[in-house]
Amino acid sequence: MRISFTPAENGFAFSNGFTNHVLRIPAVGVDITTRGRCGGMAAAAMDYWYAGLAMSTNGTLPQDGSLVGDYVYSRLMDTFVDNGLTFVQYATSLDHPTWLRGKGVARMTREDELPKLKARLNSGQPVLLGLTQARSVTELGNDHQVVAYGWEQDSRYTYVLVYDNNNPGQEVRLKLTTVDDPAERAITGSNGKTWRGLFVESYTRKVPGYLAVGRVIHDSTDPRIMVIRGGGQFWVPSPAEFDACGLRWDAVVSAKPGSMAHVATHPGNGTLVRERGTDPIHVVYGGKAFWIPSPEVFEGLGLDWGKVREIPQGSLSGLRQMPLDRTLLRERSADPVWLVDGGRLRHVTSQAVMDRLGLEWGCVRVVPDGALTGLATGSPIS
Repeated sequence: MRISFTPAENGFAFSNGFTNHVLRIPAVGVDITTRGRCGGMAAAAMDYWYAGLAMSTNGTLPQDGSLVGDYVYSRLMDTFVDNGLTFVQYATSLDHPTWLRGKGVARMTREDELPKLKARLNSGQPVLLGLTQARSVTELGNDHQVVAYGWEQDSRYTYVLVYDNNNPGQEVRLKLTTVDDPAERAITGSNGKTWRGLFVESYTRKVPGYLAVGRVIHDSTDPRIMVIRGGGQFWVPSPAEFDACGLRWDAVVSAKPGSMAHVATHPGNGTLVRERGTDPIHVVYGGKAFWIPSPEVFEGLGLDWGKVREIPQGSLSGLRQMPLDRTLLRERSADPVWLVDGGRLRHVTSQAVMDRLGLEWGCVRVVPDGALTGLATGSPIS
């Protein structure tokens, strides 16, 4: 099973290449040298997903002091506060059970954490997942944090599908025996990594302050002011438009140069927008705005009038003309499902194709009838 979280849509486009830092785990009182900010990236990706915020497609690493760079760092520290003791527990436990030191990492993983992980995923929620390699507290920097979004099982193995921030845009599969087998206790990743164990981490969702609805912000070296809608930035082209949109000049935030490069230029999937002073409402999927032709269609799509967001005049022209690759679409009264691939719509012909490509029916976006007319098409996928 898979939930609607996907690495391509909901993961950061950049890899976890942040400079290593020596950090103190507050709950434990030990210093470790981190390999990047894996926990911060994992928690932040979940924050974006829960809030329906768009991810930037910028694959360059955010600088320290930038909006995204600092937010990822703060979320890294949150994960240490919430889960540091559990990482220490795993690091100081043996792989195998003993009378004095408990059931061991292999059995804790399979008997305690794997059922918890499956239950959480079955409820439709992504999971902040700790992966352990360390065998002492001095090796905690070798541990890792990822987002789990699905699982599969055969007669012997369980496969956990994760967004690994060291492999942006890719599906990484973790393979482990469902029941403890002393001859095969390691967890192996499709990216070549091996782990002693895994556990479900404590996670409390947050919304990045810089992406709050209606936030007005600009790079300190760029006079252009942007207003945030659905996690995407929209340019406010003039003081007159700024005032007409009801924005406040004293609320404008000045960010470190380069910060806005990691804020999406389109809002998240399902964001409803209307240009100021106009009637047409559009729903955004894959960065493209689809016109909703009538109130009846709006309500037939199950949309919420209270969630329509006003954007500056002229903003729709700045959105994508073709949805992002990997976007799944279906017209309201039609059965065919289309995948955007290489800038073209391609008909997904069967469930087998969905499974082979790692696609999830819950990610199919429904648009008004006729909305796909005129978009470039490619050959069917069979």
